[in-house]
Amino acid sequence: EGRITVTKALARSNDIFFYRLGENIGIDKLVEYSRRLGLGAKTGVDLPGEASGLMPSPLWAEKEWGSRWFLGDTYHVSIGQGDLLTTPLQVNRIFAEIVSGKKCAPRLVGVSDCVDLSISAKARGTVMKGMRMACESGGTGFHFFDLNGAVFCKTGTAQHGGETTKPHAWISVVVPREKMDDWVVVTVMLSEAGEGSEQAGPVARKIVDYLLQNEP
Repeated sequence: EGRITVTKALARSNDIFFYRLGENIGIDKLVEYSRRLGLGAKTGVDLPGEASGLMPSPLWAEKEWGSRWFLGDTYHVSIGQGDLLTTPLQVNRIFAEIVSGKKCAPRLVGVSDCVDLSISAKARGTVMKGMRMACESGGTGFHFFDLNGAVFCKTGTAQHGGETTKPHAWISVVVPREKMDDWVVVTVMLSEAGEGSEQAGPVARKIVDYLLQNEP
C-alpha cells in the first residue's frame, strides 16, 4: 500500500499500519483506551448470561500464563487478534460510540444510561471518514460500493484455531437515517465463515437495504 493515512488504513484494513500504530501507542495505552470503550467488560444489556470478553494485558499474561508480554502480542491485539475476546454486542456498541461519543448500556426495554467518553469530534470524524471510504470503491466493503458513500462500514476477518479453521467473518455498518442524529448500527458476525467482506457483507447488505427502504 505504500505510505498511507489512517483513513486509508481503515478503508483497506491494513494490518501493518495498525501493527506500527499499536507499537507507537504501546500496550498500556491500548488497554486503557480499549477498556474505556468497554472491551473486556459486560455492556449491561438487559438480558441474562452476557459474557464479558477479555482485553489482555501484560499483567494478565503474567498472572494467567506466567509469561512476559512481547511486542508480537501488542501487534496481535492492535488488529483485534491474539487473546482478545469480544462479543458482537460489544463491537456494535463501539461503533455507536464512534458516532455519538457516548457509551450507553444497551436496552431492549426502557431508556439507556449513557456516559460521555470525551472523545473529540475530530477523532471520531477521522474514523467515520475511514469507514465511509471502506464502503466506497477501493475499500473492503465491496457489497456497499453502489450506495456511493451513503453508509459507513468496517470489515473484519478474525483468525482463530489452526490453519484448517476458517476465520470468523465480521462487518459493522453505520446507517444514517435522515440525519446523523438518527442512525442505526448493524453488526454481523458469522462464526468460522471466512472473509468478513465476502461472507458477512451480503448478510449486512440485506439488513441495510431493509433499513433504507423503510425510512420512518
